[in-house]
Amino acid sequence: MAPVVPVRLCPLPSPLYAVLMGYKESPVGEARLRYTPMVRALLNAFLSAHAPCVAAAAGGSIRLVVPVPSTARPGGSPLAGVTGLAEDVRRRMDGARWSSRALRRGDAPIGHMWPDARAFTVRPETRNELTGSRCLLLDDTYVSGARAQSAAAALRRAGATAVVIVALGRVLRPDRVPAHADYLRRATRLPTSLGPNEDPDSARCPCARCVHAGAPTE
Repeated sequence: MAPVVPVRLCPLPSPLYAVLMGYKESPVGEARLRYTPMVRALLNAFLSAHAPCVAAAAGGSIRLVVPVPSTARPGGSPLAGVTGLAEDVRRRMDGARWSSRALRRGDAPIGHMWPDARAFTVRPETRNELTGSRCLLLDDTYVSGARAQSAAAALRRAGATAVVIVALGRVLRPDRVPAHADYLRRATRLPTSLGPNEDPDSARCPCARCVHAGAPTE
């Protein structure tokens, strides 16, 4: 399993979930235009403060940034369509290359909580750059992790030495999953940012917590 670095916890329902769904699925164009800059600002602010945490989770400098493709929606990853996001990420991750076409859907299905390394394939033109690289895999929502973990497994099979997943919203269902409710109670006591003299690799940094390990999926 690839490590998961959530930008925000996203209990259902919540305003954050409305943004992360609305920027790509709202039938109202004005709503998509309103939500999309929020998605960009959320990730940009996170990486400006916590890029070292992401690199630490990967074991070193990130070389390649890959948005997770949609499993059903044509046109690849919705995050790849967010204007300015690729430039923000490259700047925050010390010039890492953005590759929105590195992955494509494979033949294997993706079931809920059942990742499959064959569900995605790496395009041939990306393989040489991927070999020996540390990768940042971007996703908007992380529910059971099947889609993102399938993509991470495909990157590792193609030669990536490490893959870390950054999800804008780690979806939690405190109304249905007791572990999620318990985690949310504990998470409210975590600090929201690092102090001036704190190590970014510190376990106290909330972004460095792999939430799906502490609060199992459904």
